[in-house]
Amino acid sequence: MSAVVECADVAVRAMEAVGAGRRDEWLGLFAADAVLEDPVGQVPARRGAAEIAEFWDAGIAGLEDVRFDVTRVHGAGPEAVVLADVSIRAPGGASATYDVAVHYVLDDAGSIASLRAFWDLESVASQLAG
Repeated sequence: MSAVVECADVAVRAMEAVGAGRRDEWLGLFAADAVLEDPVGQVPARRGAAEIAEFWDAGIAGLEDVRFDVTRVHGAGPEAVVLADVSIRAPGGASATYDVAVHYVLDDAGSIASLRAFWDLESVASQLAG
């Protein structure tokens, strides 16, 4: 299997794990020293397994539903960019929809070394607030 296919596969598996609420599976895709920026430039980067687990617990675990409609995957060597439309539902029924571009970089072992997600936090927060 080529590195392009492997990276695209890992990227899509990561989104599927989030959508299904499979925390341990998602966390297991990351290298121990990975860096996660989600959303880029709008919140501090998370570094290492403990901070990435905290990201899940604070940002993903509380959602009732997360859905990714992957529209395109561009792979190049150990990297891939995934374009997707996202819909989320919070407790109490508040919801938001938005588009995202996520850049993944794999390390030599095939684990996610870097995840950089580009989306508009202010717009999503506004939608959730009603």
